[in-house]
Amino acid sequence: MTHSLYLNLTRPSGARLRSSGYNRNMQMRIAKPHLPDCNPSTHINANRSTAGLSFPLPESLRPSVISRRIVVVAAALLIAAVPASARPRKASTHKHTRLHTLAHAFVNVGMPVAGLLPDEDDELPIEGQKYELKLVRAYTGEALNVVYRIGDTYIPDALDKLNSFLRDSHNEEVSEYDPRTFDVLHTMLAKLGKTNSSVDVLSAYRTQETNDALRESGTTNAALHSQHIEAKALDIRVPGVSAPLLRDAALSLDAGGVGYYPRSQFVHVDVGPVRQWTYSPHKAKRTRHAAHSRRAGRTRRG
Repeated sequence: MTHSLYLNLTRPSGARLRSSGYNRNMQMRIAKPHLPDCNPSTHINANRSTAGLSFPLPESLRPSVISRRIVVVAAALLIAAVPASARPRKASTHKHTRLHTLAHAFVNVGMPVAGLLPDEDDELPIEGQKYELKLVRAYTGEALNVVYRIGDTYIPDALDKLNSFLRDSHNEEVSEYDPRTFDVLHTMLAKLGKTNSSVDVLSAYRTQETNDALRESGTTNAALHSQHIEAKALDIRVPGVSAPLLRDAALSLDAGGVGYYPRSQFVHVDVGPVRQWTYSPHKAKRTRHAAHSRRAGRTRRG
């Protein structure tokens, strides 16, 4: 739609025109551009119905007409620009960058159902999904590659190898691991798309004696009733996978305890009660110091 601005120039009474070529009543139309295309162009035409011919503007009128053209062009540009700048912005949702990335990083897999422990006379399955683990003892370099489960059946011989591999490294004592610990480990790797990757084992089974010694040393966060004592826990790293990512993979399973150790960059996983924590050595020292002060105060008061 074109809007037109008309300027009516009527000769004042008693005034004379310098040229007889002009009509007494002259109309000039300044065409206003279409706003959508934002390409303003202004046309000044004489009204042919009244004048019957085209004519140039007098010198005295040109500054006024040019000023009006500038105003019209500026108004058109302003109207075209205002909607873009005044357009309401969409409400932004603040998501944690890492969590947003993780949502696309994890493979959609879940924990397998609880497996079966066959009797000695039972035949072991040949067909079915094979659950394989590649483990490395971080401090000794000892390695184990084993298929511990086929379908819904755990392989007894493989479990024996795992139990021996995950023995207490301080006194060589062996215990029987809860097989669900291996399911947690395998599912974590599957979620990360790392089923062929090896897992560095930092700590596995601990006897009560070893656990007590670690607690007394103050160098670790060994719990009084640690799941390591129950042969249900592992402290691990996976080469090429950051500790926070490994932690989140474990948390997504909701299958037991998950501890994150940012200073040492490893993750604790177990099949005990569902819980989580982050260990900070400095915070732990302050907590121990405060507890010691409270005990000392009670002693002095007593």
